[in-house]
Amino acid sequence: MASNPMLITGGVICLFFASLLLVAGVFTNEGVKEMEDLEEIDYDASDYYFETMETETHHVGFVQFVDEDGAGSLPWMLMVEGKYSDANEDGQIDVCEGLRMEILWPGVDNARGWANVTDENVGTLKCDMSNEVRDPEDDDLVTIGYICDTIGEPAQNCTVGQSFWVTLYDEDNSSIPFTLYDSDASTIAFFQIVGEDAAEAIAPLLGAGLIGFASCCGMTFGFIIFLVGLLTGDDPPQEAEFVYQSPDSMAMNPHVNDSIETEPKLKDQVIGESSESKDGEWWDEIVKDE
Repeated sequence: MASNPMLITGGVICLFFASLLLVAGVFTNEGVKEMEDLEEIDYDASDYYFETMETETHHVGFVQFVDEDGAGSLPWMLMVEGKYSDANEDGQIDVCEGLRMEILWPGVDNARGWANVTDENVGTLKCDMSNEVRDPEDDDLVTIGYICDTIGEPAQNCTVGQSFWVTLYDEDNSSIPFTLYDSDASTIAFFQIVGEDAAEAIAPLLGAGLIGFASCCGMTFGFIIFLVGLLTGDDPPQEAEFVYQSPDSMAMNPHVNDSIETEPKLKDQVIGESSESKDGEWWDEIVKDE
C-alpha cells in the first residue's frame, strides 16, 4: 500500500520546481532581446585608424604610448594596403618583403633633435602569415608590424607619455604610405560601450541557467520522493476472522463427541467419590457411639 503523505509531498515539490521553468523562460527571453540590441551599438573600429601624414619627402605616422591602468598595452598595428598572400611560399607576406621601418622620438642625438630608437625594441616589422590571426578584419589592409606592444613576449620598451614618429621605406628606400591602428584604445572603447549592454544581456541568461538547473534538480528530488512513497507504505491492519460452528458440525467432529461423553463420566466419578467419603464419615460416627 502506497504512502499518501510521501506521494503528496513529492507531487507538490515537482509542481513547484516545474513552475520555476516558466520563470527561467522569462529571463531567457529578456536576455535574448538584450543580445539582439547589441547589434545596434554605436561602435566603429575605423575611428581608431590613422593615415600617415605626407610631408615633402616622407609619409610619417605619429604614435603616442598611453597606459593609464599600468597593466600593459596592446600594440599600435602598422598596416599597408594588400592581401594576405604568399606566392613564393616562403612564409612571408608578399607586400611586406623588402620593407624597412624607422622609429624616431624627440631627443638630442642629431641636429634635427630626433633620436633613432628603431633598434631599441620599441617596434618591429613582422611579415609572417600568422599576422592574419590578429588582424582587425579589414579586407584591404594587411598588418606587417607592431609598435609599443607591452603585453606580448618579449614586451617592447615604451614608457607612458612617449611619442614616436614612424616612417616606412620600400626596397628603393622610398617612403611609402601606411595606416596605424590603435588596437589598445579601440579595445578599451569597445568594452566601455558594449560592456554595460553585454552585462545587462548576460545577467538574465545567467539567471535563467541557474533557475533552470535548480528546477531540474528539484523536480528530480520530488520524483524520487513520489516514487519512494509509491513503492512503500504502512502494513494494512489484520482483520479478525469469526468462525461459526453449527451443532451439526459438532456431531461430525469425533473429538467434540468424546469430550461430551467424557464429561458426564468425570462428574459421576467425582460424585461417587464424594458419596463414599461421606458414607465413611457417617459409619465412623456410629462405631464411635457404640
